[in-house]
Amino acid sequence: MLKTIMDRAENIKFAGLIFLFACIFFVNLGGWDLKNPDEPRYAQIAREMMETGQYILPHLNGESYPDKPPLFFWMIALVSKPFSDVTAFSARFPAALAGLGMIVLTCLFARKLYNPFTGFLAALILFTSEGFFMTSISVHFDTILSFWTTLALFLFYCGYTCSDGRKYFLSAYVCIGLAVLTKGPIGILIPLLTMFLFLLTGKQLPRLKEMCIGRGILIVVGIVAVWLVPACIIGGEEYTGNILFKQTFGRAVNSYSHRSPFYYYLYKFPLHFLPWSLFIPSAAIYFWRNRGAKLNIQLPLIWFAGIFTFLSLVSCKRGLYLVPIYPAAAILIAKFWDDNISVDLSGAKAIQLKLFKTPLLLFLAVFLILFAASIGIAVFAAKFSFLNTRMFSSSVLYPVAWFLGLSCIAGIIIYMTMQKRIKYFLCFIATDMVILSVMVVLVIFPFFNSFKSAKQFCGRIEKIVSRDDTLIALFEPELFNYFLHRYPIPKVKDTEKLEALLTSGEKVYFLLEEKHYKEASKKHKQMINILDMDKIGHTLYYLASGKTD
Repeated sequence: MLKTIMDRAENIKFAGLIFLFACIFFVNLGGWDLKNPDEPRYAQIAREMMETGQYILPHLNGESYPDKPPLFFWMIALVSKPFSDVTAFSARFPAALAGLGMIVLTCLFARKLYNPFTGFLAALILFTSEGFFMTSISVHFDTILSFWTTLALFLFYCGYTCSDGRKYFLSAYVCIGLAVLTKGPIGILIPLLTMFLFLLTGKQLPRLKEMCIGRGILIVVGIVAVWLVPACIIGGEEYTGNILFKQTFGRAVNSYSHRSPFYYYLYKFPLHFLPWSLFIPSAAIYFWRNRGAKLNIQLPLIWFAGIFTFLSLVSCKRGLYLVPIYPAAAILIAKFWDDNISVDLSGAKAIQLKLFKTPLLLFLAVFLILFAASIGIAVFAAKFSFLNTRMFSSSVLYPVAWFLGLSCIAGIIIYMTMQKRIKYFLCFIATDMVILSVMVVLVIFPFFNSFKSAKQFCGRIEKIVSRDDTLIALFEPELFNYFLHRYPIPKVKDTEKLEALLTSGEKVYFLLEEKHYKEASKKHKQMINILDMDKIGHTLYYLASGKTD
């Protein structure tokens, strides 16, 4: 009876947490414009699907887009139907929903491995990790991919721990097929590599026979083939070569973009998993000291370490590619906290208190640095012209500074009074990060929108360039495709063709970046008029026209 009451209380507490997270995710999801480079690109692909009715073969700027499978674009298009267009909210909604689903799955996973409270902690840690939160409120594939791979691994573990797990294993293969349909072969590699390494290290490879591998492969191939076969027929040989080889093996072995050294994730992951990455060394020390005890951390540890190592060996790297291992990291850190949060850390166990005090000092140091920086910029912005801009407006800096300052005071008090228990330490960090996430979606991102959005510049372009005028670009124009609601915008990279357009005597408008203008010859500069310019993010864009005289 007591256990039932306790479980019900845990369920109510978790339901409240999920409701809070859902409110933070969705309440202002469309409150800032889509940000360059990825968000407008993916939104434009979904828009072209809706407007052309071509859902099998994705298109961007009127040309086939072989970089990714279409499931993510289908989801955006489906959510956008009631709006009759792809909006900032509808484009971000699938990723945010998948992020919420990942939080629920991470909780259920940790509950199955350990207990309800560890599940609660794992959900809280995952939501308040910087990289996961930012990816979940952006238009990216990785949150969708991570939802499917996490669900596949959860179903695998359910099948592994029950007497007849066939239905769970077959369901996991369905999730793997959907993961492949989201982002390609990586959707197979993440769950299957984790499953294999888990069984291998546990000396249980004979259990592979229980996993219905033959039928599973047929399920995955069948799900992918429903889209891939007609797409390759429609797209032809070039599209088939791109989607099957260049976008898979090419990126893995010798990527043409986002190439980074093997140690890239060794510093990138700690930055994106803040503030909880501060506890990774302490957790590693604790697990090592207690390696003889039955900690049951094999699956999340192999999940994290195996995929981290594999992704480090792949030539194409970005911080958001690590989102699939965030649930594993959150479960491990939650286990570390749960094992110590209710323990009397006095006497022989007082040494464990150091595992928490050092990360707390680091956390406070980061907040103190940010507090000093925000106050300094706010105070001196009026005195120095290079700081006296709207970007350093006190309307944002002072509230942020006050929040950071109060957090530092609270943290110092907790640190000075912390003796035997560290639960207030956990509440302090979690509360700070939840408040910070609220400030991000309601204050910070909307404020910086005017400095990063192309919407205002495109509004001025529309007043100059009519729909009947010729507009070309010297770069990939998906940012302007989306905000101008115009496609195709022809790309011109050949100097001779550009010169022919400039000397044709026709009224032609050009979109170019600052680097193009600086690299242009004196002759070409004399042939164009700069009509308008704007800095979007870190890039200065020009609208120009050829001189008709």
